[in-house]
Amino acid sequence: MLAGEGQKLANGAKKRPVLAALCCLLLVFSLAGFAFSSPADVQPGQPELIIMGREVHTYDLDGIQWRFPLQLVSFGPGVGTARLVEFSIDAHNLLHLVPEPQRTMPVIRLDEEIDRKDFRKWNDYRQRAAVLRVRDDERTSFSAAEEREFRGLNKRVMEIGDSRRDISPVELTISVADLPFKVAGDGHHKVRVVVERGQLRTVWEGEIIMLDVEPLATNPVWTPADLHIHSSFAEGGPYTPAQLSSFLQSIGYRIGYVTDEPAGWGMTASSIPAAMSGSGVPGQTTPRATWAQYRDAVRNASTTQVAMFPGLEISASTQQWTHTGQHNGHALAYGIGSLTGSGAFEGTGLRYAWFLPNTLLNNINNNSSAQPSSAAIAHPAIVAPWGGHPWNVWSTGTVPLLTARYDGFELMTAGQTSFGPGASPMPRWRQELVQRLPGVFNNMGFPSARTGSDYGNRWWTWMVHDISYFTFIGLPSPLPSDMRNLSQVSVDQTLRAGRTVASRLGGIAALRLRNAQGNLQEIGSWFTMPANGTVSGDVVLRASSSGNYRVRLVEDNFRREWTLHNASLNAGQTIVIPLNFTFPGGQRFYHIIVEHTGQPTNDFIYTSPIFIRQ
Repeated sequence: MLAGEGQKLANGAKKRPVLAALCCLLLVFSLAGFAFSSPADVQPGQPELIIMGREVHTYDLDGIQWRFPLQLVSFGPGVGTARLVEFSIDAHNLLHLVPEPQRTMPVIRLDEEIDRKDFRKWNDYRQRAAVLRVRDDERTSFSAAEEREFRGLNKRVMEIGDSRRDISPVELTISVADLPFKVAGDGHHKVRVVVERGQLRTVWEGEIIMLDVEPLATNPVWTPADLHIHSSFAEGGPYTPAQLSSFLQSIGYRIGYVTDEPAGWGMTASSIPAAMSGSGVPGQTTPRATWAQYRDAVRNASTTQVAMFPGLEISASTQQWTHTGQHNGHALAYGIGSLTGSGAFEGTGLRYAWFLPNTLLNNINNNSSAQPSSAAIAHPAIVAPWGGHPWNVWSTGTVPLLTARYDGFELMTAGQTSFGPGASPMPRWRQELVQRLPGVFNNMGFPSARTGSDYGNRWWTWMVHDISYFTFIGLPSPLPSDMRNLSQVSVDQTLRAGRTVASRLGGIAALRLRNAQGNLQEIGSWFTMPANGTVSGDVVLRASSSGNYRVRLVEDNFRREWTLHNASLNAGQTIVIPLNFTFPGGQRFYHIIVEHTGQPTNDFIYTSPIFIRQ
């Protein structure tokens, strides 16, 4: 039989206590009531001003800055600037915290690019998607017809972002120390911005949700990371690695892996330089940075709180070394040592030459002898309603088959609005685990559960996307007091071993099972057990926000499942949930799914498996 709730661990005193009464008051601003509506019809030729911002911001209690990127767009006549006249949080006036020069904001006119009604419709869809990123709400979910329409509008807006390089959000940044109120666990705050242009006055409102994100020390130290983020070393990237490091700290991350693209778009194979696609200077493409310049800039962006590492994002194609064929998706490269390789067109290197999928993964895996390089698949499925570049070659059901090793699979990615066990790409991940199960016991790797925000990509920035989703990495040693001293080799070894947990909003669940000798085995491990033997263990669960947590142990692709826990936790609370079950024999894998329901957030957690064979 499986046990239910376990004893609670002592909760760290580092975080502020949850203020239940405050939370009840703040829930007046619940996202469940967040309204979306287009303005009344404006006659052709009349001016219209629209403020675009991130409707929902999430910040960690330890964050020291809050930032609010805003983009002003217009239709009809009017001057090219507007004046910020109100900036408040929970009705507290914060306008004095904005330097005077930043109160004059640029306005981008879009009359020639898109019909204003289409833009309004797209903006309404975008606002709904922002809410769904942190909360499942049937009232804002997309129908199939809306998904199709949103996808088409997204394509058009992305084209505008490609052609209008003057589109760049204005950042309003405030120090948490300057706030006239205390922030607390489960805090929920309302932001209001008002701008004026002549007689035209426009209002934007957004939300701030406070999370309690921390590393969790079991045997490994489960450390929150963003494993897919872009900088100014990618073409059009608006943020330097140092800026990204600052952003990551305020949201609760301790590791950032920058995965910029090398040069190669629109180039023939023979002319592709061994260089990055950007210069490292925001808004400037040339001169293209070398790998060494990129590597050093990323590593030097590390701070006492956040360790930064350099990786790559590379395309797969249906034709070797060319992008004229079908786009076959993107792979992420970790622990690599250079862009170069050997052979014709440096076919074993990692320049953006659009490799065949198996070739690409093999090139990544074989890149570095000094430290363990490994590959992961980025945004592996079509994510409604954003679309994107799904990975098209898999381990079963397609020709050709995916046979090369890869060690990571993004379950949550940019623009995604659905995160339940049946939502894309969750079923594909489980299918891949089943197909690759025999190879795990021969050290051939497996697709571990990961996330990636894809933040910093110029298209997502234009769409006002945010850093989001957490991958917890199970590091073998306690974290250093200064994260600049964290060993990249230890991080890369952990990624190649698949010791990861995917989390929507920073909650963490660590699965541990005892082998036949009674020793606890961590996520990513495998061991042998006689048929009909009893397996015991536990789940250590830490909540980042309050609410009800349903915890399930799943065998294979739902061959069997057990509910271990179904009760409420407070933000920052940690519990141990004991478990035991009978292993039927053969080859199986076991993983945890956590579904959290609360106000105003919903978290989902997926652990990578532990593998058992007879």
